[in-house]
Amino acid sequence: MRVVIVGAGHDGSYLAERLVAEGQEVVIIEADDDKANRIQERLDVLVVQGNGASPAVLRRAGVGEAGLFLAVTDSDGANVLACRSAKALGVARTVARVEDADLREVSPGLGVDVVVDARVSSARQAARLAEHAGVTEYADFAGGRLSLVAGVVTAGSPADGRSVTQLRNDASGWHFILAAVVRGDQTEIGRGDTRIESGNHVVVMVEAARVGDAIELFGIDVEPITRVVILGGTRIAEMTADILLSNGYEVLIVEEERERAALMARRSAASILQADPTDADLLTSLRLGSGDVVLGLSGHDELNLMGCLMASAVGAPKTIARFGHRSVAGLLRNVGIDATLSSRVAVANMILQFVRRDRILSVATVKDTDAEALEIELAVGSPAIGVDLLNLGLPRGAVLGGIARGDEVIVPKGDTTLAVGDHVVIFAKSEAIDAVEKLLLA
Repeated sequence: MRVVIVGAGHDGSYLAERLVAEGQEVVIIEADDDKANRIQERLDVLVVQGNGASPAVLRRAGVGEAGLFLAVTDSDGANVLACRSAKALGVARTVARVEDADLREVSPGLGVDVVVDARVSSARQAARLAEHAGVTEYADFAGGRLSLVAGVVTAGSPADGRSVTQLRNDASGWHFILAAVVRGDQTEIGRGDTRIESGNHVVVMVEAARVGDAIELFGIDVEPITRVVILGGTRIAEMTADILLSNGYEVLIVEEERERAALMARRSAASILQADPTDADLLTSLRLGSGDVVLGLSGHDELNLMGCLMASAVGAPKTIARFGHRSVAGLLRNVGIDATLSSRVAVANMILQFVRRDRILSVATVKDTDAEALEIELAVGSPAIGVDLLNLGLPRGAVLGGIARGDEVIVPKGDTTLAVGDHVVIFAKSEAIDAVEKLLLA
């Protein structure tokens, strides 16, 4: 399928990278010469320089033959206008990144088929990571009944030096799937004979009620918390605070800009402190220690990085930072940042499900890997119906992590048989995704 992307910034370049890896035909429209040249040098894509809303530029990009048109620049208005122009030229489906609430309401009448705003999902992820401080990834599937959790295996933990098969024997009364082990820059799909060592970054699928058991089994160093200190007063910070407050945590937001801090004080139940989030004296005065977690949620990578590093230096046991530059995230785990999140990746995850075939309900990527978790609904006619996992023939780069069947949640074993209507969660490396779709979708 031809996919046309307007914008070669963080969102556009990340989406292009994922889609090229899967063999999609990608065309990028970018007005900035430097951005256009950089992505042309890095990826095997057609780059058309110009205004993404210009009919002439869109024709040069072959938009009329595109199956999907993605407008993901930093300008809501430019994204909507580009979709309107593309729709007039016959593109099949348009998706626009739009954060302005008023513009979101009118976008469907302006040629936008799907509006994406990842701030809600980003806030939910930030809150989950705070509540499980020490976990590096946390994603829900099947209406929250299946969970993907990731973290670093600690020395001396039950998993250290043992195989997956050995660990399953210890998991009395429950079951888990090791989706992947990340060693350095290599992602290995988990198998029964996969041996786990301390320092490995593991990705585990488990029934939501057993997340705590999985964390303990793999020795992920989770800090029980009572207070969350949020650095930066963005909308995501406010939304995260609301979730945490509703779950009974104490929340303090530190925002330097006076007017923004005053606005937040009027509409948030969190404590608001107008101050520089990177001020060492301020952070020391907060007496950070056991029971605290620090979230860097400003809109600036450098502030989030510096604030979290300073907080760690003065006693914060766990820190989590938001980043726009996804490539930075994997470099920080050993320098005082325990977990990262990116609203850019969240935008991409929401958009990727529209690239997939029908019945793919959700998509989640895991930082430090080239893999995705896909939630797929099995329909009548799927080649997988009635087949057990041992005979399913999943490619080596994929593993089935969980099944939701009606009200039942199944963490599968070799003799588990798939049925019509099952929601299955597949963890797959990019080169295996096409084979997985052909295997499971009618």
